[in-house]
Amino acid sequence: MSKVLVIPDAHLKIGVIERGLKLAEKVRADYVVCLGDYFDDWGAVPVMYHQMIDYIKKTMRSNPDMIFLLGNHELSYLGYKCSGFTREVADELYEFLHDNYRFNLSAAIDGVLYTHAGVCSEWAKNNNVIGNTAFRYKLTKNAGADFVADKLDKVSSFDTFAQVGPERGGHTNPSPMWADLSELISDAIPNVKQVVGHTPVSQIEKLGKCWFVDVYSNGNDSDEYLLVRDGEPEVIHYKEILEEKEWKTD
Repeated sequence: MSKVLVIPDAHLKIGVIERGLKLAEKVRADYVVCLGDYFDDWGAVPVMYHQMIDYIKKTMRSNPDMIFLLGNHELSYLGYKCSGFTREVADELYEFLHDNYRFNLSAAIDGVLYTHAGVCSEWAKNNNVIGNTAFRYKLTKNAGADFVADKLDKVSSFDTFAQVGPERGGHTNPSPMWADLSELISDAIPNVKQVVGHTPVSQIEKLGKCWFVDVYSNGNDSDEYLLVRDGEPEVIHYKEILEEKEWKTD
């Protein structure tokens, strides 16, 4: 059993990741999971993308066990454009993301499933990611997260992850890159605790078995992070755990 420090969607705010790493060191986390969407933000300019690319490269080198998940804003530069797409950095980002083995689609630790936006039942069934029999017998409290993560890793095409539901302007079942909060809570895979970003929230929220942690998007000024101890999530505050003088708003 372990401690997992979750870093929400950063959207070019390097400080969000830096503070998360400081917290991870302070609480002696065994794992750090970044939920994706490292790029694109309102008013972004190319230099901000270059800085984030360099920062992630450096962080990957110095933290070999850190888990970096892909978000829909990374998928955008792999051929599936979404809002915020910046043409001036498209080629550089494609090369960085396409050839980097360190980016993952999901992670499962201590019975908790981590993806960018969450796994919905109908998406998993309709794309043959999880069969009907598995829904009945494999999605259990203790083993379900590992089972789903393994199935996600075997999906062969990003087309499946680019599916967008009605809440985000699409016409199909929302994928783990695109599921909106409302879509996930109404159709989450059964019996599996999930931690996701993607949908901006003013504070970390638990709805059903799903925890929503995207608290740094859309200009929200938060100091919350999620710490998962032995599979049990809890909200922690940067200002309470580290020195007040270290806190700066990006």
